[in-house]
Amino acid sequence: MTEPTATPSAPGDPQSAAAAQRTNPVTAHPITSLAIFVLVFGSIMGTLIVPIYDSETPKLGDFPFFYWYQLIYMPVVALALWIAMLLQRRLRRPADTGTVADPVPGGGR
Repeated sequence: MTEPTATPSAPGDPQSAAAAQRTNPVTAHPITSLAIFVLVFGSIMGTLIVPIYDSETPKLGDFPFFYWYQLIYMPVVALALWIAMLLQRRLRRPADTGTVADPVPGGGR
């Protein structure tokens, strides 16, 4: 009889435990996922809800409120989406990235 080349993992094996613990990053980090949702949803809604900025009455100089809203809103949205992107990067696990520098399991290259 020949020896098997690889032994199956036992139920208490750490490799099988790590594979069983892989979950969806959204369910693993609900607060971070909620923060990302609020930042992105707020950025979209600030543009879609037109009555927020559709007025001429509060003027600053010769410009109606709409122009000031847009001038302030665009950098705020850029900052909010940048923060959301940074939070989303933190949700990824190092094993999920699959970079080239990762060692090959079970030996050398």
